[in-house]
Amino acid sequence: MLDEDIDEETGVPIGNYFSQYCGNFYLTSFDHWLKEVKGVKHYFRYMDDIVIFGKSKEELHRLRDEIEQYFVNDLKLHMKENWQIFPSYIRGIDFVGYRVFLNYTLLRKTTCLNMEKKIVTIREKTHKDNNLMNYSDYCSINSYDGWLKSCDSYRLEQKYLSPVRGDADRYYKEVIKPKAKKGKVKKNEELRNCSGSDPA
Repeated sequence: MLDEDIDEETGVPIGNYFSQYCGNFYLTSFDHWLKEVKGVKHYFRYMDDIVIFGKSKEELHRLRDEIEQYFVNDLKLHMKENWQIFPSYIRGIDFVGYRVFLNYTLLRKTTCLNMEKKIVTIREKTHKDNNLMNYSDYCSINSYDGWLKSCDSYRLEQKYLSPVRGDADRYYKEVIKPKAKKGKVKKNEELRNCSGSDPA
C-alpha cells in the first residue's frame, strides 16, 4: 500500500489523505520536544502550519533559531522562508482559514472572495428560469455555512448565504429527502425479505 502512495521522485502527493497522516506522524517528535523540553506553553500546529506565542520578539527569535537547528539535525528539514514574528494584537493570526484577533475572528480574505464568486454563480443559475441547483452547489453552500459558523460573520452570512438558503432548502426537499426516503423503504423491504424462517 505504501508503494502505491509514495512515488520515488515526488514523494507523497499533496492533498492525499496519507500525506496528512505522514505529516502529523513525522512532526510528533517536534511537538514533544517543543512542549516538554523547551516548555513552550502557547504552541499550535495544523499539519506543517505552526503558531507560537511568546512574551517578546527576542524570546521568539531565540526559539526560532533553536527550532531551525532541531529541524536540520533531527528531522532533516528546513524552515520555510515565509516565517514571521509580529505583534498578534495588531495584525491578527492567519491560521487554518481564519484571521484570529484578540476579541474576534474573521474569515480569510481569499476564502471570502472564493465564496462570493461561487455564491454569485449559484444565484445566477437558480434565479434564472427558477432552475434547481445541483448537488455540488448544495454541498458548497453547506461548506461555507460551516466556515461562517466558526467566525464573526453576520454580515457575510446575510449578504451571501441568506439569499440562497431558499434554493438550498428546495434542493433538499425535491432531491435529497426523496432519495433518502426511497433508500429507507428499500432497506426495510430487504429486512422484511430476510426475516423469514429457514425451511425445515
